[in-house]
Amino acid sequence: MGGGKGVFDSSLPAVVFIAVRLLSDLDTAVIAAVVAGLLVVAFRRARGDSLQYCASGFLGLVVAVAITKVTGTGKGFFLPGIVLTGVSGLAFALSNLLRQPAVALVLVAIDSKYESWKTDVALRRACVQSTWVWAASFLIRCAVASVVALTVGDNAADNAILFGVIQVERYALLVGAAAFTVWAVRRASPADLPQE
Repeated sequence: MGGGKGVFDSSLPAVVFIAVRLLSDLDTAVIAAVVAGLLVVAFRRARGDSLQYCASGFLGLVVAVAITKVTGTGKGFFLPGIVLTGVSGLAFALSNLLRQPAVALVLVAIDSKYESWKTDVALRRACVQSTWVWAASFLIRCAVASVVALTVGDNAADNAILFGVIQVERYALLVGAAAFTVWAVRRASPADLPQE
């Protein structure tokens, strides 16, 4: 789902926003973040890379900038990401309730051999459990970021604290959910499925 490139493409404008916000005003930070987003798109295009992830990241950046301008707060910059994280958690939970676990759908998109999740009880259970773990990780991230956003002020230092909390919990829970998924799927996968 984007891998290292996706993480870099989506994180760079936010990092630039915070760095400039610590040194300057909100408007300058917003302009710097947009320039960083445009540079990411130009860099990916020049390398001949897929623009899918950086284009969607840039679209998110545009929404974040619009909310920042409307609210006049640096916290507004992070609102779309917080909302999207919560929606992702609900979507993963809903996929389980609809008996179409999101993890299974992603595995099938990666390799059609995983289509056996529909008939293989152990693999299906691993996909369902992993989807619940991902849903919980998204919802926890959303809840923590929301509490911090409501608790801290809106000066440059407070924006940096909010950004730091979002990043630390993002990577900790992402790594945890990914590790659980790999462990559960490998444990449940039949011998003829890839174990990498």
